[in-house]
Amino acid sequence: MYIYDILEVKIIDLLDNKLVVSTDLTGHRIICFARMGGNLRLAGHTLYADQGSCMLLAPGDKAEIEISGTTNVPGAVYMIRFHAYGMGEREPSIDIGPYVPYETKIDVMPLSRLVDLLEQIAHRASESMRHEYVERYKQQIHLQELLVLLMENVQTTHDFTDDTAAVQQTISYLNHNYREEITVELLSRMSGVGRWKYSDLFQSLIGKKPLEYLTEVRINRAKELLLQTDDPLREIARRVGFKDEYYFSRKFRHETGMTPKQYVRTKSNKLVTNDRSVSPFTRVVAVGAVLGDLLALGIKPIGADMTVIGKKVVYREELNNIADVGLLGEPGKVKALNPDLIVYSGFRLDWIDKLSNIAPIVAIDRFEHTYDRLLKVADLFGRTNQARNWVESHEQRSTEIWKMLQVHPNDKRKQATIFVVNDGVVYAMGMRGVAFTLYHPLAFEPSDKAKDLIARNIPFFAIEPEMIMEYGADHLFLLVDEYERSKRKAQSVMNHPYWLSLGQDHVHVLDAKWNFDDPITMDRLLPLLPRMIRPM
Repeated sequence: MYIYDILEVKIIDLLDNKLVVSTDLTGHRIICFARMGGNLRLAGHTLYADQGSCMLLAPGDKAEIEISGTTNVPGAVYMIRFHAYGMGEREPSIDIGPYVPYETKIDVMPLSRLVDLLEQIAHRASESMRHEYVERYKQQIHLQELLVLLMENVQTTHDFTDDTAAVQQTISYLNHNYREEITVELLSRMSGVGRWKYSDLFQSLIGKKPLEYLTEVRINRAKELLLQTDDPLREIARRVGFKDEYYFSRKFRHETGMTPKQYVRTKSNKLVTNDRSVSPFTRVVAVGAVLGDLLALGIKPIGADMTVIGKKVVYREELNNIADVGLLGEPGKVKALNPDLIVYSGFRLDWIDKLSNIAPIVAIDRFEHTYDRLLKVADLFGRTNQARNWVESHEQRSTEIWKMLQVHPNDKRKQATIFVVNDGVVYAMGMRGVAFTLYHPLAFEPSDKAKDLIARNIPFFAIEPEMIMEYGADHLFLLVDEYERSKRKAQSVMNHPYWLSLGQDHVHVLDAKWNFDDPITMDRLLPLLPRMIRPM
């Protein structure tokens, strides 16, 4: 259950221009196309809306509204921005799912009920200045009614939603396996959705046909490699899924308007390479997974995206005097710090060009193994030997501890599954976070279901507590954050008959702060393993 605090109600009437919905990254937003259709353009894809379509955006999502038509219609689109607080919580929730899915078109019926609720919420917003308490309570009730209406319409399209979820899974597969030979027929078979229905659903979700989107993913990855490596063009083409470098060059030019070499030249003055002649950097901004890597190397950035990580990591005491640049590294906040280098390992690849206009930028793949990621970061600052020494030391200490614990004394490896409860949602983990420590040759191997996530490059996957038996293993690990709603959800996992059947020596509950894979967290976790994991 949540308590809602409406921050802003905006009614959009202009039809001849695109309008940025909000540059403020705080709060959830409901966008409703009340009287006309249009498009909602998000990072990387577009949602096509009919009259009566609504979408829920998470904090941090930036979008543009484009309305269909050429004449003014009052109240064409409504945008409601709000905070949601879990019962007893002081901080707003960053996830209010799963009953109203994010970035998903919901076609609402009856339309008259939708419009009535939107008008009531907007009316209460204008009245709240005069009768603050009463009107705000009424406004909250109307927002709850709107959310219930959205949930009801999600339920009534359950079959369609099942197909949509299946298509979304193949989109995730495509994003992580773009190097492979992928056809629409393959994706359709994976989803279990008919070939033509699959293509229509795919285009409604992404705004592109499957193979068009595959090309876009491959070209975007090629852009990163062109700027990060000196590999020959044929090698880059192969690494992103093109068998022929000449065909790759033609597709690259078609998509970007320039050849790969021209693209590199246009960016050469904006991107840092590993050229040892580059002078040392003193004003570094870190975005994403590299914050812990930098600190482990003795490099303290002037800014980092600490909105979430600053509250959850084990090294909070080392974050003093580091400015927060927002959840995803907001360009405005980064620019204000006047950095001389940006190290970026976030997931908003569309922001790289914006940030590169502020300072030289290096993109580090956030999905890389800790050792590889640390070495790349260290090489930027001439600290490669320091990073190699840490890798060698950590490998040695890990081996010693796991030998002592004797997790599988009979040479038969024990399987494990890792679950994380974050902000009240249960996730099954692939190869991310604490998995780098627990999935060790002398320790545990992933369960069959976890292996499937890892093989498909899915870092984590939301599940319901009753699904834990599907991820059966010899040992289950459950990491829980500090929110009360997460503790309640974790209790439902621990009350599951399958969890109880394994016995105390085979289930392990840890603090979610250990679900990071930076060198500092991994170093501090090792000496605690004997207490966390009872000898077998």
